Order: sequence, then C-alpha cells, then structure tokens
Amino acid sequence: ESDDVSQSQISNRIFHSTSLGKSIRVREWHPVGPEKGQVLVLHGLGDHSARHDWAASLFTDAGFRAVGFDWPGNGESEGIRGDMPSVSESGRLLQEVTAAFDLHLTGIYAHSTGAFMLLHWLGSHPSLLSSLKWVWMSSPLLVPSHGQPAIKIALARFLAPYFPLTTLSTGVKPRDCYHTGFDPLADSALKKAGGHHRVSLRFATNLLETETALFAAAESIRSDIQFLVTQGSEDKVCPPPYAERLLENLPGEKKCLLLVSGSRHEPFREPDHTGITNAVRSWLNSARDSAL
Repeated sequence: ESDDVSQSQISNRIFHSTSLGKSIRVREWHPVGPEKGQVLVLHGLGDHSARHDWAASLFTDAGFRAVGFDWPGNGESEGIRGDMPSVSESGRLLQEVTAAFDLHLTGIYAHSTGAFMLLHWLGSHPSLLSSLKWVWMSSPLLVPSHGQPAIKIALARFLAPYFPLTTLSTGVKPRDCYHTGFDPLADSALKKAGGHHRVSLRFATNLLETETALFAAAESIRSDIQFLVTQGSEDKVCPPPYAERLLENLPGEKKCLLLVSGSRHEPFREPDHTGITNAVRSWLNSARDSAL
C-alpha cells in the first residue's frame, strides 16, 4: 500500500471553517497522469484521513484527484477528541469544503460514520453535486445504537444537556475492526497512529436522534448515482443486515454490495485483503469509464 501511495503526490494544508470556527486538516492526493475526476474522502469516528491512504492510492491509480479532511475532534483538526460535528453541522462543513476547494466531484468515498454523515447530506440536498457519478461506502454506520447497552444510552441522553463535551468510550477496539491476533499493543498502536475510541455526549446523542431518519434520507438521493458498499461479514460494529437494508432503500439499480468473508469492520486492514482490493479496483475503473 505504501508503495502505491508513493506513486501519487500528497499535499497538506490547513483550512479554517467559518461555520464551525475550527481549523481543519485537508489532504490532497494527486494522480501522476492526467486528472480524470475528483473524489472526496470521508473517514469515520476515531479515525483520520491519512489512515485512508490505501483508498486514495486506488483513486489516484484510476486517475482521480482525491481530497480528504480530518473531521473536527479527529486527526490533526481542532476539537476535543471524539466531539464530531452534528449531522446538520457536518452538512454545512461538507458544503463549505466543496465550495472552498472548487470541487466538482465525480465520486465520494465514505467510511463508517463518514457514510452516516454523507447519506444525511445527500438525502437532504438531492440537487447538490450534479457532477457526482458514484459513491463508495465502506462499512457504513447506519444504526449507531446497535450493540450499545440501554443503560449507557439512557445515561448519555440524561447527561448530554449538562456535560455535552464530556467523552466516553465507544467500546470499539482494534480487534473489532480487523483480526489483530493476540497483539497486546494493537490499541496503543492505534493511538500512536492518531486514532482513538472516544465520543462526546453531544455527538453521541445527535447520532441517536438522527438514526431513525437515515434510511428515509437514503431514499431521497438521486437515482442516477452508482453505489458500492463494501462490508465485512464479521463486522459487529456495523453488521451486514443493515447494509443489505440500505441497498434496498437506495434508489436506482446501479448498486452493489461486496460482502468480504471473514473480515470485520475494516476489511482492507485484514492480513489478506488482495481479493477485495482487486474487486474495488475493477469497480472503480468501470465507474470511471462509464462516466467519461
């Protein structure tokens, strides 16, 4: 993966969001040859854009310029770790970034919580992004309440109005995302790489409040967009049945679910990810060629 990434040019900059009043880390990956389109990269909670170099390498190999940013509260952007913008705030930030960088997006890649934000955004503004041809969602977060104890949810809702920026653990560990074996250093390695497993009470309750509207939002997205969903069969964070339901709700007929046998929440970090990588590469090339 690192060899692939080295074949593209990577640039970094700081963007100040006026809507949020925070500095945002933005990364751009440029293809070696002529640019054949633009792709937005959206990471998930506890993650950051640099951890998706592997996805960016697939885009630059296909001739796309990829642009990603660290959500506030993650990576190198400002904010308390785990305090991501609300769904409505995220929508404004996405519009702000696409306008500021003059992005005429061909495609969007969104992982986990990034997909949750994206679906709400696209569903709420179906006329946006007239240039958009395809969307790839990696292990999309669709039902945030899944697997969370009822007492934890009730406590979060009770405390959020009083202590909105207090953070608690999401309960998601590296072993939930990919097979780590018995590596006791996996969690510390994630933190060293800029990851975390925190969520603010404010953001957690916003996810809970907006999860029931997600599938309806998906139905409102433009029907001419091509969709790909990649999902690990052993993903307990975002279980496959929710992805299957999403595909039923998404409009149009150009939609595909790639279920990766034996993989968890991050199939591309599993020891053997050659098969899914090749499948996505083939899909991207086909999506690119059909859009030309």
